[in-house]
Amino acid sequence: MSQEYKRILVAVDGSKGADIALQTAVEVAKRNNTHLDILRVLDLNSLEYGGAGIALDGEKIYGIEQETEKYLLDLQDHLIDDENFEEANVSVHLRFGNPKDVIVNDFQVEYENDLIVVGSTGKNLFQRIIVGSVASYVVRAAHCDVLMARTTEKDLKD
Repeated sequence: MSQEYKRILVAVDGSKGADIALQTAVEVAKRNNTHLDILRVLDLNSLEYGGAGIALDGEKIYGIEQETEKYLLDLQDHLIDDENFEEANVSVHLRFGNPKDVIVNDFQVEYENDLIVVGSTGKNLFQRIIVGSVASYVVRAAHCDVLMARTTEKDLKD
């Protein structure tokens, strides 16, 4: 049985896994002729100098926010201009907070996405043990269907 989706969510973070998830979400959205929400969640707790526990100042956070907004708007333009998305069918969003909570408990509920596409983790084993992966949390806790876009060894080397 084929499922038709009305609103698809993909979260991006610059990792290879997120890039693969974005490619997959674009393909599914095109096949379903549906809306694609692209979300970037900035976790203020992870915005520090090299993991040293020294928080960034407001000016640096503002710079990161502006850079991220530009990336998202450029991505939206690319999908409209090069991937032939209708402007009304692709939206980009920037949120602050814990990515796990924002994706599952805030954004998906607010926008009523019926599919979330996630990439396999970009974290190493130690990071997964300590903080867990966002993807595995989303798979377990989402209020809708979740599609895990897997990376291959070739994808990780590109």
